[in-house]
Amino acid sequence: MELKYTLTENDYLQQQLYLASKSKLIKKQRIKSRLLVLIILLVIGFLFYMAQNIFLTYYFGGSGVICFFLYPIYLKFYYQRHYRKYIKENFKNRIGIISTLLFKEDVLEAYSENIGSSEVKFSAFENISEIKDYFFIALKTGVSIMIPKSEIINIEAVRSELKMITEKIGINFISELNWKWK
Repeated sequence: MELKYTLTENDYLQQQLYLASKSKLIKKQRIKSRLLVLIILLVIGFLFYMAQNIFLTYYFGGSGVICFFLYPIYLKFYYQRHYRKYIKENFKNRIGIISTLLFKEDVLEAYSENIGSSEVKFSAFENISEIKDYFFIALKTGVSIMIPKSEIINIEAVRSELKMITEKIGINFISELNWKWK
């Protein structure tokens, strides 16, 4: 099976956001920063309580609680902005390039126009994930190959090929069709 497609800046953004949503380090970092904002505002409120300024006590206490619930919305946009800048800087030479994937018996051949080609054995695959708009092939090296569904004519054929590969080498096919960046 051969696939040809072109990746956009948004494709790379979705890949980075998906990988970030699966990263334990980023999950911990998001929880820590959320709690840190709450604690700082509550401590400031407590200091005003000690100074017997009830208005500012309620102000900072209430702000802490409100920020605790609104902070995830801020982080959602913060990470999108951060990864967009990262992509513009690090992936600018890959955007708009025609890529070709060729699935052979035990090897995936990848070719990118004006960049080069590579072969990856199926045994180097860690897992294959499917979300609403993409397939991601995670490699044991930490690299991920992205296949945008919008560029594929027969999605069912690709899905069955990828599932067959996962069964053949004994890895997980992760289907998260409802995944959304939060």
